[in-house]
Amino acid sequence: MVVADELVGYRVQRPQLHEAAAQLMTAVLSDLAAGHRAPVFAAVPDFGEWHRHGQEAFVAIRRGAWQMPDRVADYRFLDTFAEMAAVRAAVADDVVLHERVDCVVGVEFALTHRQLGWTLVQHVLEPMVAAVRGYRFDQDAFDAAYSRLEEGLLATRARLVEAVPLNAFTPTAGIEAVTLPGGLVLQAMSDRQLSAAIGYHAVPITFAGGPNSVTVSRFHQWALTRCTSYPVCSSVDLPAHPAAPVFPSLVEPASHLVTALRLVCGGSVTATRAIRCQPDDDFPQGLGPTASLSALPTFDEERPTILGREQVETVREVYGLLTHPGVQANRGLQTALRRLVLAGADRVPTDRLIDLMVCAEVLFIKLPGLPEDRRKQDKIVDGATALLADDPVLQAPPERIEALLRLGYRLRNDEMHGDDPSGRELRTLTGQPTSDLAAVVDDTEQMLRRALVRLLSETVKQ
Repeated sequence: MVVADELVGYRVQRPQLHEAAAQLMTAVLSDLAAGHRAPVFAAVPDFGEWHRHGQEAFVAIRRGAWQMPDRVADYRFLDTFAEMAAVRAAVADDVVLHERVDCVVGVEFALTHRQLGWTLVQHVLEPMVAAVRGYRFDQDAFDAAYSRLEEGLLATRARLVEAVPLNAFTPTAGIEAVTLPGGLVLQAMSDRQLSAAIGYHAVPITFAGGPNSVTVSRFHQWALTRCTSYPVCSSVDLPAHPAAPVFPSLVEPASHLVTALRLVCGGSVTATRAIRCQPDDDFPQGLGPTASLSALPTFDEERPTILGREQVETVREVYGLLTHPGVQANRGLQTALRRLVLAGADRVPTDRLIDLMVCAEVLFIKLPGLPEDRRKQDKIVDGATALLADDPVLQAPPERIEALLRLGYRLRNDEMHGDDPSGRELRTLTGQPTSDLAAVVDDTEQMLRRALVRLLSETVKQ
């Protein structure tokens, strides 16, 4: 017998339909057993969905799919059985069910036709055959499939999840989700969301051995999400003036989250195009995945953003600061934040440095309390050392902050004026000599990230 976890806590609400459907399935399975002996299961191409086959592997193949005889795949198949009449009568006599089949069903902004016979084949007959692995009636298998069908047909609301995938991002072990204000959740994408993200090119993929197999790096499998529910309706009770909700609605929150992650963790995380689909386990209400085909931002595969458990609360705090009206109205801060984000996504160290030094100029040249007649480089140094000399994260003395900023400024000028910077001695924030320009740029970025976090906090307190 099949153990049906779906039955726990569920009570059949339409016993007449339950009995009629059971008699129908008994007749259908007996007929199939007489004509075909045993069902055949095989892997079949499925170009409508990508199925997970490991942490990073996805295939456009359904494994272990029941090979329906041709006559079963005909939407009129069940009407060849006399028992189907009782099923149709039970549906016709029900005030809710007769408006949920043999008509278009969904939500007011997305409806699709739901034919009764094919719905029973998909959601009762096929799951029973797959569970029993044979053509015989099993009460537990039937009850599990029927309860899901009934609950889905009687549902008054349909849930939709909007997700904005993040590229070049992953948390460390132990972080399952990060909640944010407004019902937002940063979490790993479900299989259905990842399938949609692959199909709409919202995550980078690598083809693995053929067009039916792709890999998606673990650094591209998280998203900012929000779940919303909408009334289920059909052509019978459709509103006079159907209205679609705002979509995408997470563009601004995703931008704030990317900025917060960059400020706290560094790296090159970016938010891609928004997708929307039902939760994986929900009964289908005719709502296929959709997406906003926006432009795709760049990122650096070599510098993913890693969120540690000790950084989660700080990310929440910085996210809150970024949404504060005072911060959003501060043009200088917004320009500096934008340049920092642009710098983080660039793969070329010198290009990153140019954006970072622009960020520094915006932050410090007009900082209150500094003399008007000082050189720009001096103002940047004075502003940064005054702000960061006691920073607990950097833990760098003023002379090292000054040395790194003056070096970065000179390197920036070399690049912008076409001069050769190769003869300059490079040192990191700790004062250690290095031949790696990227290490200098990384330290410069960390310093400006800390400056921005502190300035954000000061702006909110004003």
